[in-house]
Amino acid sequence: MLRLELDRLKHKDVRQRRRAVRRLFELDNPAALTGFVSILDDSDSWFHDKSVEAIRLWAGPENKTLVVSLAVHQSQSMRLLASEIAPRLGSSSLDILSTLCLDDDLPVRRAAWRSRLMVDTGSIPVAIVDEDHHVRRLAINRSGDANLIENSLKDSHVRVRDAALNRMIALEMEIEGVDALLADNELRDKVADYCLPFFIKNDDQDTISKLCLDCDSALRKILSKHLEAVNWFDWKDVVTAAKQSKDEFLLPRLLRSRREPEADTLRISLLKSSSPIVQSRVLEHMHGRQLSDAVHTMVESLTKSDDSLVAQAATSLLDDQAAILE
Repeated sequence: MLRLELDRLKHKDVRQRRRAVRRLFELDNPAALTGFVSILDDSDSWFHDKSVEAIRLWAGPENKTLVVSLAVHQSQSMRLLASEIAPRLGSSSLDILSTLCLDDDLPVRRAAWRSRLMVDTGSIPVAIVDEDHHVRRLAINRSGDANLIENSLKDSHVRVRDAALNRMIALEMEIEGVDALLADNELRDKVADYCLPFFIKNDDQDTISKLCLDCDSALRKILSKHLEAVNWFDWKDVVTAAKQSKDEFLLPRLLRSRREPEADTLRISLLKSSSPIVQSRVLEHMHGRQLSDAVHTMVESLTKSDDSLVAQAATSLLDDQAAILE
């Protein structure tokens, strides 16, 4: 049956040839690959595409000659295909991939490096100094070498630095100096998310304060997540930084779930002197809990605020409080 269908691939009637292709896929026999290779350069794109599909499906370690022919093909798409399937040859693919890594076309070089690094991690030191940042990033994603990863945190391209940071996090590495990346605007939030547990554990109030001062909405979420269960009220510099933060919503967010007396003191301070939108936010956060006498008095005074939204929020909170006490 296989032989019959392979012969029909050479039939003059295109309908017969198409039936043969469909039947060969139904048989799903890797031995059919030779017939599909013969139609790889067919002028009819349908036959070409089916040939590529068959190569992807059936090419194996015994097809090195095919992979070599694809690697030197004038078509970029065929050289990309060679890069894709070459790892199936194992270590014998390295000579092919090494050549493709020098290809004139950037997509081919990148695909070849991706496959080469899959086959031979010994190529990482070469890839890590490649002029193409994409190749350097591929190398980092395959590396477990702390020194290489640490050096890549200083790479000139942000995607390489980001890959190095992701790799470090994935491998749970502790590398000295990673907090220096807090100065990297494009990576700051990810570095902060990774490093804050260490800063908190080591009582590094100075760094936490700097993060609080130079905060935005994304960093606010990260800080609130890590400080939620931390008694930061005794950290005077952190409290001051949160009060003076360029993100006026940082302190209200940090206080949202806190019930300590110190939290109420800070809430009262915000309700006295913050912008109406911050006052409203603080009032909204206090719904569903019993108010202290001092906070209750402050809220009562805000029902007479000149800002209608603040007055409305204060009145709503007092109504909520009355319902709780019933």
